[in-house]
Amino acid sequence: MKQPAVLIFALLFAFGCDDSPDPDPGVDAGGGGDVDAGGVTEMDAGGGGDDDAGPVSLCPPGVPSPDAWDCSTAEPITAGDPITADALTWTWVGFDSAVCMDGSSTGIGVSINPASDRVLIVLEGGGACFDPVSCAGVANQDGYGSAKFDRDTTGVLARGIFDRDDDTNPFADWSFVYVPYCTGDVHGGVNPDGPGGRRHLGHQNMAWYLTRIVPTFSTATEVVLAGRSAGGLGTIVNYPQTANAFGCTPVHVINDAGGILPDQYLRPCLQARVREVWNLDENVPAGCDLCTCEDGGGLVNVLPYAAARYPDRRFAFMSSMEDTTMRTFYGYGYAPMCNFPQNMPAADYTDGLLQANALVEGYDNFHAFFVPGERHTFTYESLGSSSSGGVTLGEWLGAMVEGDDTWIDVGP
Repeated sequence: MKQPAVLIFALLFAFGCDDSPDPDPGVDAGGGGDVDAGGVTEMDAGGGGDDDAGPVSLCPPGVPSPDAWDCSTAEPITAGDPITADALTWTWVGFDSAVCMDGSSTGIGVSINPASDRVLIVLEGGGACFDPVSCAGVANQDGYGSAKFDRDTTGVLARGIFDRDDDTNPFADWSFVYVPYCTGDVHGGVNPDGPGGRRHLGHQNMAWYLTRIVPTFSTATEVVLAGRSAGGLGTIVNYPQTANAFGCTPVHVINDAGGILPDQYLRPCLQARVREVWNLDENVPAGCDLCTCEDGGGLVNVLPYAAARYPDRRFAFMSSMEDTTMRTFYGYGYAPMCNFPQNMPAADYTDGLLQANALVEGYDNFHAFFVPGERHTFTYESLGSSSSGGVTLGEWLGAMVEGDDTWIDVGP
């Protein structure tokens, strides 16, 4: 059996790194922070180990189709001042009202192309903080401000999906908005009084950002809300408020490696824990009855709900079939007390992905890009460097944003 120190190191590595080449220090790495400050009460686990087939959810998978959203009914947001910045240059925009988990103020980065009427918003990843062990490896525990942003302009903000010189990048000439990650709550929290004094306000921060993003791009004809890892999960939580803020300007989604699995694999005890710590239920769609269950499970049902609720908006999901990082996170649910990462078998993650994808199989606006292996995230490197089923990721995403009929599920 591994000693606790070894397991903690493994967890820090899993949550602190991505699979991109030449990773930038601090992008997905934890900063300082109080590992022992705070925690949550241990909860009964939904399962008891690797051989446990998992709990039987109180919520059956699948959600009856809700009424399709009418964009003309979107409630106007309180608009702030448009952002002004030099063209095609990364600029930091601070928000006194937006805060990191340590209470320090944060903001967003923008790179505006005045010649484009399309906007890419990217939510950054970097782990999840819901107990002392997981919080030890979460990104930017000590905040994220202009200094870290300046460092990132020559790192993550110059490559992959942000690379303006990459012919395989369908977003190369779009305007960019970068949302850093320092709240530890997959951009979904609304809890100002989290364990250990942490402030999990990622969803509230996004609301503040939209008050200036929307007027800045008031003539946009298309918006993509993208995110990687924790940010991929954040696209799911933040989609309703983003779609509402832009009204009838279509907002599509790219979820890079932020998979939600059925309750057999993403155990209800873990779901219940993050719901409590982040106050996540505040942002689960009120009309999705099966997204919130008595045992804490049901979050996977938000996928078919969103596909049916927004039939004219497209949702792209990409993942490896045995993603090691996500298996470490979801391995918490395999512990007897749901309080320490256990081994989540690769076969379980694969089965969970396929079962989740089956829930949206009948919807033309939701498709997946699956690749074999254990890697985590794809959009830090050239979108032409990953392929599945004979199609590069850049080609697949290009078909998605154009609404091309060739945009379909690809991969294993």
